[in-house]
Amino acid sequence: MATPSGQNSWATADDWAAQRPYITTLWDENKTLKEIMHIMQEKYQFFATMRMYKARFQKWGIEKKIKAEEAVEIFRQQTARAAEGKPTVAYIRGRRVDPDRLQRYRYRAAPLVSEKIMHAEKGGDEDTKSSRVSQIVCRTPSPSPSPDTADSNLSISPRLEEPTELRIPHECMQILRNFIHGAFDGGLWQMASEGDRAEMSGAFTWQHYVASSQGLIRHGRVKEGFSLLGMCFDHYKQQLQRPDSMFWLATYKCAMVLASQNHRLGDAFIDYASKLTSLMLPPGHPFNQLWSRVTVTGMTGIQGHAGAIFESYLDMWGRHVNSTETNTTNDVQGAFVFIQLHCTGLLSFNLLETVIQGMIAGRAISREAAEFLLQETKFRLALSCLTMRRLKKAETVTQDIISWLELQPSSSYPDLRCKAAWLMFEVKERRGTQAEALRAGHDLLKISQDIYGPAHIQTLEAMSAVEKYCRKIGATKGAEQMSRDFEGRWRTFRRMADSRKNFPQEIDQPWYYRSIELGEKVEKVQETVDMFERCLKLADDSPRVS
Repeated sequence: MATPSGQNSWATADDWAAQRPYITTLWDENKTLKEIMHIMQEKYQFFATMRMYKARFQKWGIEKKIKAEEAVEIFRQQTARAAEGKPTVAYIRGRRVDPDRLQRYRYRAAPLVSEKIMHAEKGGDEDTKSSRVSQIVCRTPSPSPSPDTADSNLSISPRLEEPTELRIPHECMQILRNFIHGAFDGGLWQMASEGDRAEMSGAFTWQHYVASSQGLIRHGRVKEGFSLLGMCFDHYKQQLQRPDSMFWLATYKCAMVLASQNHRLGDAFIDYASKLTSLMLPPGHPFNQLWSRVTVTGMTGIQGHAGAIFESYLDMWGRHVNSTETNTTNDVQGAFVFIQLHCTGLLSFNLLETVIQGMIAGRAISREAAEFLLQETKFRLALSCLTMRRLKKAETVTQDIISWLELQPSSSYPDLRCKAAWLMFEVKERRGTQAEALRAGHDLLKISQDIYGPAHIQTLEAMSAVEKYCRKIGATKGAEQMSRDFEGRWRTFRRMADSRKNFPQEIDQPWYYRSIELGEKVEKVQETVDMFERCLKLADDSPRVS
């Protein structure tokens, strides 16, 4: 057998022992066998054939698949430790299990295995007899060496450290996982009963007003937009004192929304939120632990890590939602957030498809709810097409939504009806005549006022958009009248805010806001629409169990 140039022989048993930490670390990072072989050759001058790797992996007990009983036991121990406030790292036969890999396993698990996992997390019977389970160890992660001891002569062989860009999101995932487990299991958060207001509305309300402030600024209402943004910053303190289950996700997303408008604005929010957190909460609080890591990389790091952290966060949150009795409101809200983040490019399609298929197949969301989510996704498709100036496609999709709404009871889906009117106004503004655009603008104002009221933030933002268009086409008289109306309604809005010492209106739905905050991608929205249509067709074709 030929050997690589410059090598006398292939790897020996001693070579394998010396290189094992590096090989297993690469395996835990989900590298393929070919990738591991290439890295070990290039970086460590370690040469072995694929057959030799496979034989050595078998000897070390490294397996590609996590077994069902292993996963059940790991999730059981993680939940028990989280209730005691302990972070957890899991090992199978001495090999660290990547947290992301565990979460992917959960979403792809068969229904019977998922039931066993949920039963174990609720404190079900422990299975300590299995030989596989006996190979599992869950413990607190070892602390990093302190500066005083890092160079000590007591140090043994160096370990392969994860680079910062990998370590920080993993640590954030672990902190979030323990925080969410503890909050739900300790009774801090409770999912609302069917028909009640979900307890996650605080984050949606706050995030909605942040997005609305940017809409007002875009439409020329700069003073009012920054006034509203200042209100949002002031109320962040209230959110921080009583965070709901979406608080950190809303915080993270807000930083990216503001940075997408102005990078300095995003940095200012990060600085404000991290300093406020350090003043209000003890150093060991999970939010302080998160900020201490997020601020290491700044805005660039936040944008780069967002996908991984959102996937982990939503997985943890979704497990607790789905472990309670079915609640259509909560499940649809959760599904919508998954959709939104995937369309933005922050969530993998595989995870989205797995979640939605499971929800529809398991009747966690009804067919009616799935139809609604399909129309909401079409709305995002039309809006994405508008930003790309694909106006004909945007108009076609908007008309599809309106046609669907015409078949529904007139009082149903008010938010979607208003957003469809927004779409038609924006399509006509870009594609139609001035008369058509003005007619669509007045239709938008009427439906906004009928649904939300004259001083609602949705109506105010619609007024700012139509006023801006009137000034653009030289309809000065109409613009001036609209400006006077706006200013009077804005004063009413501010009086309501001051009297409540809070936002005038509560937002309890994530789809309430009508714009795209983070630049959704047409191709990702289109594949989500196609996925929903496939899922609905499969549901229709599936035999019904009587």
